Amino acid sequence: MRKVLYRFFVDFEKEEKWVNEMGAQGWHLQKFSFGRFTFAKGEPGVFIYRNEFISGMSSNEKKDYFEFLKDSGISIINELGGWVYMKKTAADGPFELYSDTKSKIAYYKRMLNIFALLFLINAWMGISNISILSDKTSYGFFNQSIGVINIAVALLIAYPIIKIIKSKRSLEKEQQFFE
Repeated sequence: MRKVLYRFFVDFEKEEKWVNEMGAQGWHLQKFSFGRFTFAKGEPGVFIYRNEFISGMSSNEKKDYFEFLKDSGISIINELGGWVYMKKTAADGPFELYSDTKSKIAYYKRMLNIFALLFLINAWMGISNISILSDKTSYGFFNQSIGVINIAVALLIAYPIIKIIKSKRSLEKEQQFFE
């Protein structure tokens, strides 16, 4: 039996938690796309799921990384738009992608760079399109509408940026405490 659910998450950690809760209920993630999750019914609690942002890796780096994960007993479920979902059998024990603080901070920095770039592009395009207010034609209204959408997207992207910054700062403080 298959189940398709539509959910839009701005918080990638909440999304991962939800997917794991579905797995605990016996719904195993088969595929995901933007806001669409496909699950198959199975035994509850068999897998632990993780999502990771891998944008910025070359094809060879990604291939090597996926091979490393496979050798570690981790299965890649699906990859889309720089995000990858993976699973590991729960009986194999805890499933953490980043075992030390330094590598987790580097991961947050990589994510922050991409999200900040997307934020700036959308904010700039939104402001540029809205500033064409003097154009009274329907084309000007179209630009304004696109500008408002760009600003809305930029505001949506701001939420994970703030969350990533807070998490990164917390890890940096923890790292300084133990040094």
